[in-house]
Amino acid sequence: MTQPFKNTIGIIGGGQLGKMLIESALPWNVSFNILEQSQDCPSFRYASTFIEGSLMDSSKIMELAEISDVITYEIEHVNVETLKALEAKGKTVIPAANILEIIQNKGTQKSFYKDNELNTSKFEIVDSSDAEQVDLTKYSSEKIVVKSCTGGYDGKGVAILAKSDVMNGKVSDVFKGQVVVEEYIEDAKELSVIVCRSRSGEIKTFPIVEMEFDPKINLVDYLFAPSSIEAETAEIATELAKNSIDKLNGVGIFAVELFLTKSGECLINEIAPRPHNSGHHTIEACYTSQYEQLIRIMLDLPLGDTSLISPAVMTNILGANDVTGDYNLEGLADLAKTKGAYLHWYNKTVTKPGRKMGHFTVLDESLDSAIATSKFLREKLKTVKP
Repeated sequence: MTQPFKNTIGIIGGGQLGKMLIESALPWNVSFNILEQSQDCPSFRYASTFIEGSLMDSSKIMELAEISDVITYEIEHVNVETLKALEAKGKTVIPAANILEIIQNKGTQKSFYKDNELNTSKFEIVDSSDAEQVDLTKYSSEKIVVKSCTGGYDGKGVAILAKSDVMNGKVSDVFKGQVVVEEYIEDAKELSVIVCRSRSGEIKTFPIVEMEFDPKINLVDYLFAPSSIEAETAEIATELAKNSIDKLNGVGIFAVELFLTKSGECLINEIAPRPHNSGHHTIEACYTSQYEQLIRIMLDLPLGDTSLISPAVMTNILGANDVTGDYNLEGLADLAKTKGAYLHWYNKTVTKPGRKMGHFTVLDESLDSAIATSKFLREKLKTVKP
């Protein structure tokens, strides 16, 4: 008798995204191999085979590929040249290496939007030592966003500076090497569309979400779905997101982050070629989660229904500023007795200020009620000293 789900998937990276990807496939008994630099990672206990090594180590990636039918990655900072070599040998990599190569460099990524007439903010790519020479008169805001072209992740590698600081050469105090200098969008709504594209070209999107960021560490504070924007604007934003992935000829899951300006214009900010923080709520709030959708794509199955079952709010649980190392989680009982609240703990052995330790999602018939409950639980759930 022929049995389904014989494929083994290799994941480069063993963080929480890999953990939730594997969890989504447990009902199907799909096997997973993991490459990560330490066994002290969220995905370790879920791996059929765990390979310890750098995500840039070509030999380790090749070792992972030897025992895996399909390769994916849960972080952008991996060896793209090795992925290209694997593809040349016939190995399936999802998303493809050429897409990751574009995404890895924020300058290349912004240039891709411009070259393909995808609406994005004004920008210029320069060496950090030459940033003061940029003509800032074309930027309307008194603030300027500066991004390191490489190495940024989870809010790192991004700085918001005053125009005067840029003009006075302060960029080179913050970053070395190439940077993107771009317009700061005042009072913009921050949106995200998760785009799913199968090997056959089938494309689906999850309902657009609205995000609120912690201004100090530039991480998502919480997100809610459905968004508060008008249906016509949501359709424009969704089409822009879909068009960007079509231009990439992307296969996989892509989080397209956008700005909605005060004048109603939609601008692409960045694309992540993987499951994303802005799609965590789909685990409980949608018929098919972003993680199951990626599994379907890698197994070459039809895409699942992305409809929203219920209004939802997802909140990140970040490490407290005054706790580093061992920790306890305070407020767990409050969440456990709350109807419609779901906790995802990432199994990280130590906490750091601002580190993503977990998240929780609240479902409710009313979005306003879900927001109120989430804000209550956010005050209760904290990492504290043991």
